[in-house]
Amino acid sequence: MGGLQFSIGILSWRGYDSLNNSLISYEKNGLSLLTNNKFICLPEYNEEGIKIAKKFNYKPILIRENIGILGGFKELAKQMPTGPILLLENDLELIENKKTTSNQIKQSIDNLYKHKAIQVRLRSRFDPGEPFVGILKYEQYWSNNFFCSIKRFFRPAKAIKLIGTSIYSIQNPEIRHPKYIKKLSNGFYLVPSLTLNWANLAILVDRDSYLRIIINKAEQTKSNKYINGFKNIEIELNNRWWTENDFKILLAPGLFRHKRMSDRGY
Repeated sequence: MGGLQFSIGILSWRGYDSLNNSLISYEKNGLSLLTNNKFICLPEYNEEGIKIAKKFNYKPILIRENIGILGGFKELAKQMPTGPILLLENDLELIENKKTTSNQIKQSIDNLYKHKAIQVRLRSRFDPGEPFVGILKYEQYWSNNFFCSIKRFFRPAKAIKLIGTSIYSIQNPEIRHPKYIKKLSNGFYLVPSLTLNWANLAILVDRDSYLRIIINKAEQTKSNKYINGFKNIEIELNNRWWTENDFKILLAPGLFRHKRMSDRGY
């Protein structure tokens, strides 16, 4: 098949049981049938990873050493075609049916370019999986009580930075935060980067913009915190550059649930 013009890219360092589970869900719910351009980046690969990629007809990108999240996503995107790319980690299970999956991917591609967005988030708003600490942080600032109002008064920038998370937390977030949240059709929302951090999990991006803007900035940014010894993009982009550039972020109803099957060693 392969009727939509986009590519799928999965980063899988270890975690092959999670990868296999995710790929089963992509096949069952029709995602893998939507495009012929399908890739799996396998840092520190072994034969099991190669066999899984080939079993599900994904092209393996083989890297001998671990290069971290930033390095892995950069190498993955570099080898994918120009245009919209869906970037996934190996522990993102597809939980919607074929029709919903096809419709949301198509609408996400259309909205990405129509609104000139930096990313479309496709992690499920209704069943995101664990962990999802952003919801708790939002409630600590925006619940209807005296202590939250005090927090907002003393830390207004922090409070604004959490507003985008309301889309995962409350009904009608566009009514609660009309200045920052725009409701689009078919359950999509549009918010500025002032209200929501960059996210790696289950995103649709334009391949060239992703490499030129996001990867380039993350590489240039100095960091005192690493994941397993490497940069991870989310940490590096959690800064004033991100908020002040007023990037547009789209949130779809979502297709994927975070489900890690076993520990990867960090």
